Amino acid sequence: MEPRPKQMTVLRVLAGFLSVFGVSAACWLAGAGVLLPISCAPGVETDDDDDDDDDDGPNDGNHGGMNGGHVDGGGGTNGEGANFRFAVIGDYGDDDNNTRDVSELIKSWNPEFILTVGDNDYSDGAYRGTFEGLELAVGQYFHEFIGNYEGTEGPGANENRFFPTPGDHDWGDTCDDPDGLDDYLRYFTLPSGNSGNERYYDFRMGPVHFFSIHSLDGCEPDGVTADSVQGRWVEAAALSSDAALKIAYFHNPPYSSGARHVGEGEHMRWPFAEWGFDLVFSGDDHVYERLERDGVTYVIDGLGGVDIHEFVDTPVDESVVRYSASYGAVRVDVFDDRLEAAFVAVDGGVVDEFVIRLDGGEPATDVDWYQPTVETTWQWQLQPDSDGEINTSYDVEVYDVDLFDVSDAVIDELHAAGRRVICYFSAGSFEEFRDDADEFLPDDLGATLDGFEDERWLDVRSDNVRRIMLARLDHAAARGCDGVEPDNVDGYANDSGLPLTAEDQIEFNRFLAQEAHARGLSVGLKNDLDQIAELVEYFDFAVNEQCHEYDECELLQLFIETGKPVFNAEYDDPYVNNSTRRAELCESAMNNNLRTLILPLDLDDSFRFSCEP
Repeated sequence: MEPRPKQMTVLRVLAGFLSVFGVSAACWLAGAGVLLPISCAPGVETDDDDDDDDDDGPNDGNHGGMNGGHVDGGGGTNGEGANFRFAVIGDYGDDDNNTRDVSELIKSWNPEFILTVGDNDYSDGAYRGTFEGLELAVGQYFHEFIGNYEGTEGPGANENRFFPTPGDHDWGDTCDDPDGLDDYLRYFTLPSGNSGNERYYDFRMGPVHFFSIHSLDGCEPDGVTADSVQGRWVEAAALSSDAALKIAYFHNPPYSSGARHVGEGEHMRWPFAEWGFDLVFSGDDHVYERLERDGVTYVIDGLGGVDIHEFVDTPVDESVVRYSASYGAVRVDVFDDRLEAAFVAVDGGVVDEFVIRLDGGEPATDVDWYQPTVETTWQWQLQPDSDGEINTSYDVEVYDVDLFDVSDAVIDELHAAGRRVICYFSAGSFEEFRDDADEFLPDDLGATLDGFEDERWLDVRSDNVRRIMLARLDHAAARGCDGVEPDNVDGYANDSGLPLTAEDQIEFNRFLAQEAHARGLSVGLKNDLDQIAELVEYFDFAVNEQCHEYDECELLQLFIETGKPVFNAEYDDPYVNNSTRRAELCESAMNNNLRTLILPLDLDDSFRFSCEP
């Protein structure tokens, strides 16, 4: 693989990837508005009955063999290192085995608290919307989470750990009675201090600010539009909040591919992105769907135990993941720098998972990976020499080699000689000859790279692309690499055929550095000179091509000033063929403390000049 002067790309941090095994064709992945089916094995049936009051969905607890993802499907403790865990359930509250199965799944996670997205009460007939109905629908499953609990199902919580939002069934299916929510408000004890009522409210947990919104048009006296009394309160509270992450949750989905309630939640298309929200949960449609709009992740979580709905034939453009094969709930772990969420089916299988960074995350301070210094010497060989070998004879501290092509024997030999091994891979271009090339989807690919007809830019906003890059980092760690050199990470500055932005690039580069560090890997920033000021804190070294030739070396001094090396390669013919020009180059490199090599463009060790004395 040849180096890529001036060519890098971006991977947007957004939540997650789809990992589905052993489910029916009701589970899909959508990309860029195109429906892309995932291979779904038999074993999970979809119930398409449309009667809200029936419970004909699967309830035998045997729904196939779903598994996958890095978040454990069951388990009773927080994700390792998480600050806290919570669960989200919606459209549940029937006195049957389905809701019981979901409640037992949630309680197996030991969450600190539970959010609901409405329709908490599916009790029968006259009980619906009453205190007695809530006992049947909620208390028998979750009494230990409810503060000031007045029911008889068991002990309540010393401090409230249950934070619902109302749905139409909680009003007794009608808004005609202005007192229709009274029993609901009596049953739950909710934080009303800021909003002045318990129909909509907010609360803070660590770095996360939660907003429970009442979305039922015609029921909420303060209105349900963005410019209503309720909407203005949410706007003011959100914009004044210094929380690292803001979550809204309510009943009616703003965007949905569900076939049952088409268009009924469009009044909730509030400007959540402008108000600083990162994640929006809703329900009403009895499906699971993850959507993306204006940088905000929307999740419909309506599989809490009542009959399962169908999807429309053509999903909405915002749709990313859709699932309706079984019941389940969303499990969320909050860390210092990120939120990890997963929809988990009742058998414990992870159907979908995604990650949201908290304010982009902070650079790591507890270092337990290799850190080169400004004096560290290096060799860069990505392709074998004329004898088909990697030349391991250079007396340098670091070797930069190809992640996929270098042999285990070479890595072992370099380590035995006291060398450090940096492993190269492309983070932003599709290379058809790579082992994982068949994992990319057609919609992942952009324009051909200028000068490299066998490569195409990647749409790094794709969850699938992000999943593949994380797998490459895992591969580097498994192979024993000490660090990584991700290439093609400034696609926003190239003609990629994709709408990549500078903000996307900064976000992804920080994410990439954090994920490398999480695996004990050092990580280098490849070129991307215009963003060094925003990125230098996150990276351990820089790999640069041709800063002398293009008179750009001054831009790299921030790395030197922070004690981090700049590994520089030059290819220009005068440096190769003219000893005087080469001496001038090396004098400048040493004066600026750059670790400069003059190398062949193919990086095959056919020649090598070092500026080291």
